[in-house]
Amino acid sequence: MTQSSPTQARWAIFTVFLLHGILIGSWVPHVPLAKDRLDVGPAVLGLALLAIAGGAVLAMPITGALINRFGSARMTLMTGLLFGIAFYGPTLAPSLASFIVFGLLMGAGIGSMDVSMNSHGIAVEKALRKPILSGLHGAFSIGAMIGAFGSAYLVDKFGPFNRVAFTSTAFIVTLFVASQFLLSSDIDKGLSGSHFATPTKATIGLGLLCFLALMVEGSIMDWAAIMMRDKFVIDLAVAALAFGFYQGGMAVTRLAGDWCRQKFGAVSLVAISALFAAAGTAIALISPTPWLTFAAFTFAGLGVGNLAPVLFAGGGRLEPTAPGRGIAAVTTLGYAGFLAGPPLIGFAAQISTLPMALGLTVLASLIIAFFARGVAAADTY
Repeated sequence: MTQSSPTQARWAIFTVFLLHGILIGSWVPHVPLAKDRLDVGPAVLGLALLAIAGGAVLAMPITGALINRFGSARMTLMTGLLFGIAFYGPTLAPSLASFIVFGLLMGAGIGSMDVSMNSHGIAVEKALRKPILSGLHGAFSIGAMIGAFGSAYLVDKFGPFNRVAFTSTAFIVTLFVASQFLLSSDIDKGLSGSHFATPTKATIGLGLLCFLALMVEGSIMDWAAIMMRDKFVIDLAVAALAFGFYQGGMAVTRLAGDWCRQKFGAVSLVAISALFAAAGTAIALISPTPWLTFAAFTFAGLGVGNLAPVLFAGGGRLEPTAPGRGIAAVTTLGYAGFLAGPPLIGFAAQISTLPMALGLTVLASLIIAFFARGVAAADTY
């Protein structure tokens, strides 16, 4: 890696977040395809999807320790390569068993890359002495929107294998180039004598809020397209737009999130954002038309967009001598929500309806709004 300036590193890590979002978004159209290919119901699919989130949760505490040993820059590259290669697995898996095994590997890539790039984002934020994390998550949302829209189109035109091969190769090549302009690995290597990223009293409150925030985000990611296709009897390419519009709303608000955090403070930003998320999701679930549903998901995305970035920033601030460990602890609890959300929605949908089951995400957003004071640490430097 070159000796990069903080400004160069900012745009390099922005690119990494963008790439991560593109690959996550590219996965979304494959969820209903996997449901059809594996010929399973919503409850079984929910359990299978648990493997992806489970892989992420298992990898995150380990990643915190590895960042302390090798630095977030090197770990961002290595974990990104793991994600790019593992992406082939669940998108093409021919059986439920292989889907679960490959899902664990892809989840490990997703979770470890998430911790690594957020840790490096905190390092760049400190070097620049101003908040940038919401903007980085805005890049992720832009990428997820591009990935969801583009993947739905490419799958239809070129088939799953060709689309996966193109996306994975482009991801790996671009990631390698961008990683050359990150800050030195020494910037956050070996800062703490305590490596393993278990939650502490300082991080558990933020972690529980992150649990709910990622439960909301993960549930919409995995189930919105299926809900749209079942409720309105529309094509997969159209149904996948629900997540794309959701991520579009998240991108807009995240690009403005750093300014909003400076202007209004983390507590007010999280409280108002969570109320927006609750209102938008509720409207989407009762909407009688597809386009009103798309608009409501966009509104919900405006709300949920800044929840995770501010919570991650708070985790890094609570562990000033080991931001990678702090972020890993918060995101581990957060991804436990990502893990619990999809199967919980699947089981609830099995005994009721999918729109009613997704109403749990409205309740989760309201709880976040009520306990927003827990995020005050994000405003300390």
